[in-house]
Amino acid sequence: MKKIILLVLWLISFYVSAQLPVSQTPENKNVVLEEFTGIHCPYCPDGHRIAQQIQDAHPDDVFLINVHTGGYAAPNVGEPDFRTIFGNALATQSQLAGYPAGTINRHYFGHSQQGSPSGATALSRSTWANDANTILGQSAYCNVALEASVDISSREMTVNVEVYYTANGSAENYINVALLQDNVEGPQAGASSFNPAQVLPNGNYNHMHMLRHLLTGQWGDQITTTSQGTLIQRQYTYTLPQDINGVPLELGNLQVVAFVAEGHQEIITGNDGPISYTGFQYANNLKVISVSGKDTICSPNDLKPMIEFQNYGSNTINGIDINYDINGISNTVTYNNPVNPLQKVQVDLPDLSFNVNANNTLNATVAIQGQTDDDPGDNAADFPFYKTQNIGNGTDYTVTIVQDQYGSETQWAILDENQNILANGGPYSDLSGSGTQTHTHNVTLNSDGCYQFVILDAYGDGMCCTYGSGNYAMSETSTGNIVFYGDGQFTTKATKLFEIQNTNAIDNDDFTEVTIYPNPTSEYIQISNAKDLNLNIYEINGKQIYHSKLSSNHEKIDLSHLANGMYLVKIYFKDKVDTRKLIINK
Repeated sequence: MKKIILLVLWLISFYVSAQLPVSQTPENKNVVLEEFTGIHCPYCPDGHRIAQQIQDAHPDDVFLINVHTGGYAAPNVGEPDFRTIFGNALATQSQLAGYPAGTINRHYFGHSQQGSPSGATALSRSTWANDANTILGQSAYCNVALEASVDISSREMTVNVEVYYTANGSAENYINVALLQDNVEGPQAGASSFNPAQVLPNGNYNHMHMLRHLLTGQWGDQITTTSQGTLIQRQYTYTLPQDINGVPLELGNLQVVAFVAEGHQEIITGNDGPISYTGFQYANNLKVISVSGKDTICSPNDLKPMIEFQNYGSNTINGIDINYDINGISNTVTYNNPVNPLQKVQVDLPDLSFNVNANNTLNATVAIQGQTDDDPGDNAADFPFYKTQNIGNGTDYTVTIVQDQYGSETQWAILDENQNILANGGPYSDLSGSGTQTHTHNVTLNSDGCYQFVILDAYGDGMCCTYGSGNYAMSETSTGNIVFYGDGQFTTKATKLFEIQNTNAIDNDDFTEVTIYPNPTSEYIQISNAKDLNLNIYEINGKQIYHSKLSSNHEKIDLSHLANGMYLVKIYFKDKVDTRKLIINK
């Protein structure tokens, strides 16, 4: 089964006639909705959804600019930074009181966002649709049109803008040119609750209309003559960097929006325009961007293999063969939709029935049907993935949930391979202040096989860290061995895959009396019935950090020097080994 899961902006120049010259017929205003947003704002996806509905209702007259700014846009370690140098000033001018907020043509409608001062142009999302309709019903004293081109070899963008005054305008007008990007993958709090249509199969969010740069600077390029009948023609150039703040600037995903404002405030009207591309090295050039899936799996159905490819030639590609294999099992699928120059497509690949080894590799190759690829060296890629090390023995388990202050946001469930819910818990009661509370649940799993543990946070900020450092774990009830552990640092959802073995019998009699406690621990562990055993401790990446031959039945080992996290403890006796998970939590 094939489907496009990431629709890239098509090269409009191939399908739409030129936007220039600008119309000289009087027209009503177009809407420019500047939406202030952030990846940690749980209600911002609802704003994205509402704004998109407004544009869908008026596709030629409404233009969206998503501005990532403020505290909710600040990335945590390892997260992308979608902010620009322009966002703070735009948000400050609007006098917003919270997120999401938006301005519609930077106009004051007689009402403002709740909490904003009187006269503020910041608007709550509940009023955007009505306020947009108000603007669409007003006449504009000028029209705007533009065309852009990009030389993909030099990455130089040229934007030609025309403004025609059908009536006398303000004495102080400014042309603003905004560079936007669609289909930017990244995190987003509240996505699955408020805008699930934009959630990708891997759980990330598909960000649209993202402001990346203002080619005319913070407040635009001044127009000095605004009398009726005046035609203004301006050209702007910008060398597109490979990335902004470490976030790639993808040539095939760009939009350009131009608008005219009175001073720094009132927007009269705006428009977008086509982008044409030149400078292709090859006519036929299909390249693989990535091959991907879940990096840790339990069963073949967990992998969810996927391939992303791009047409990097000047010709449209009308058919593609995709060959892929895993551990000696192979398959071929075809993709028959047209792929235009610079268009990127992601395709879900059908599952394969392969044996899951400790280490596995997905290999994939693409070929253009009926054509010779002018650059075949970029037609293949691979993706390594691994079998889960989250393994439990027996039938009886303990799920431990350490909630933060807002336990009412937390729910969890254990699902089998058919997505049947076998156990679940939460929500819990909120605490009176920042802190944690521990909950334990007994769970019985009667069959060997693969399972997944899913934990949800309704607000989208996980269980850590402002309101208490929560976490979650599952352990074998009889031994205390940790099957999996997760800290509270996630947004809306976290998932742990695990495997259950030996539900009928446990074949580790040599180790059943060996006990390691406390687990989790902050400083040390004690080991009972330990005489004549060899004990190694490893970091989760396999690096050995401790070894000892235990000489007595009760040993105490100082681990106060180790950092928080999960470790593997391996106990050796004769020709047998037993592996247990250990959590350091100071």
